Amino acid sequence: MKPLRKTTHVRNPLSSTMLASSSVDLDLPLTDVVIVFACSENFVPYLSVAIQSIIENANASRRYDVVVLTRNISPASMITLTRQAKSDNVGIGFLDVDAALGEIELPHHGHFRPETYYRLLAPQLLPNVDKAIYLDSDLIVCDDIAKLFDVDVTGYPLAATRDADTIGQIDGYDTTVGPYLARELGMKDPHDYFQAGVLLMNLAELRRTVTPEEFLELSTQRMWRWLDQDVLNKVVNGNYVRVHMRWNYLMDWQHLRRTHIVSNAPADVRAEYEEAATDPAIIHFAGPDNRPWLYVDADRADDFWRYAMRSPYLDEIRGQLEESRATASGLAKRLQVIVLYKGIMPAFDKTCPPGTMRRKAIISTYMGLGGSTL
Repeated sequence: MKPLRKTTHVRNPLSSTMLASSSVDLDLPLTDVVIVFACSENFVPYLSVAIQSIIENANASRRYDVVVLTRNISPASMITLTRQAKSDNVGIGFLDVDAALGEIELPHHGHFRPETYYRLLAPQLLPNVDKAIYLDSDLIVCDDIAKLFDVDVTGYPLAATRDADTIGQIDGYDTTVGPYLARELGMKDPHDYFQAGVLLMNLAELRRTVTPEEFLELSTQRMWRWLDQDVLNKVVNGNYVRVHMRWNYLMDWQHLRRTHIVSNAPADVRAEYEEAATDPAIIHFAGPDNRPWLYVDADRADDFWRYAMRSPYLDEIRGQLEESRATASGLAKRLQVIVLYKGIMPAFDKTCPPGTMRRKAIISTYMGLGGSTL
């Protein structure tokens, strides 16, 4: 394997008083439920909503420690989040990824933001933690997350939910996905593909089996369709503990995911997705658009705003919503979304039904020209 270039990182002196340079320096016990986020400054308001949802559903008899992996969250934001999370059984700490990596430098790769790598590097960034929940910041938790943490992952690298969206694409919506997962990721059964926005990671097992250099090398081998999620699926290859989709309910993106994509999946996947929708423990606002802080009619927007109302970033989130529907750029974006997702996509589905050779040929041509996936 080609060795990674090494460098010496310089810490930001303005934030050095709050950023820990290693996980052992975090002022947290890390003895019970450990929750990991990877976040940049521009996503802090949504991270705050996720944290608020965790706090409100926490069990008073358990301890919850939130570790935020970052390189550019401002001191002001760290202070705000620390005050928000301050309680008898919840704590928060911020880990300076550059400092914690030491001489390992993140590769410069155009389609990967620095934060994209953090999930892959969590086992090495948290050497004193054997088990942790990883969460994307674009979600809310509607149940006690300790229940997920208590899932037994002994002998497995992680626990996760099957990705109903991807499986629906495999079985009709985009039939190029199955061959991609089989050939490029080497998956024995593409239907085992998991969604990586919510993971229960067996950090000790991952440290034992995969080095950070191997993860980073895989990341830069090619342009992966779903970035580090593909890398994790390539490494795990179906060898994970399945948890119910209620622990990672993918919101009904554009009110099309359920009827146009997941509807193509096998009966057991469709049934599990529908069950998750009736009682979601985690609602994941996954998709390229249609987030509740941009569209009030997004699926489960009411649930998001219930927690956002008690976030210290409420005014900022409201401001973004107003900007998206009151400014020229926001209105232009909305018009583009309406044309694409309410006009072009339904027309494409009608003229090129899922599973047809015509549809496969058009999607293959589109991807070959550099088109992006959902």
